[in-house]
Amino acid sequence: MIKEKAILFKLNLTNITDNELFRAFIPRKKTCPKCKAHGRLKPHGSYGRDMLSINGGNPGRERVRIMRVICTSCNTTHALLPDILIPYGSYSLRFIISVIKAYLNRAGTVEELCSRYQIAISTLYRWKALFKNHTNLLLKAFGQISQATKEAVAFICGIEALPASFSDKYGFSFLQGQKLRAKDSGTG
Repeated sequence: MIKEKAILFKLNLTNITDNELFRAFIPRKKTCPKCKAHGRLKPHGSYGRDMLSINGGNPGRERVRIMRVICTSCNTTHALLPDILIPYGSYSLRFIISVIKAYLNRAGTVEELCSRYQIAISTLYRWKALFKNHTNLLLKAFGQISQATKEAVAFICGIEALPASFSDKYGFSFLQGQKLRAKDSGTG
């Protein structure tokens, strides 16, 4: 899979829906992640995927098409994902950030938030733990904020290329369910 910056991507863009960001996504010539050949990726079909997104504060489900490419050097196929999508997940990055923001701002009880966003309580707590772990990685890198708080959410939402830069640095996407390697978690 190849992660690519979405056009005009910024987590704070509330006047643009996730679907509009997805449709504006234009993949550029990339390097094959396997053999490192540049400019050798050719279209190789697509597949459908559900994207659970947030629009005007309300959750919604949309069907999107993910483009696949094949490297003509090594014959490996890759999916091209805009960074508004988290690999192997259905929820958009902005959807998850919206839920975490509402939780940190105490916009309701856990049960009310889960009902409003149509998620399980365990999902909210899993996202909260991922956000804390991944934010701590970012905070170490930026050295600007001392802990994961609602101020950290505002800071992180203002980073224009956050998903792509995080993925480049750590090898997995921001808020992607991923066990941290010892060197990334600061424990090794």
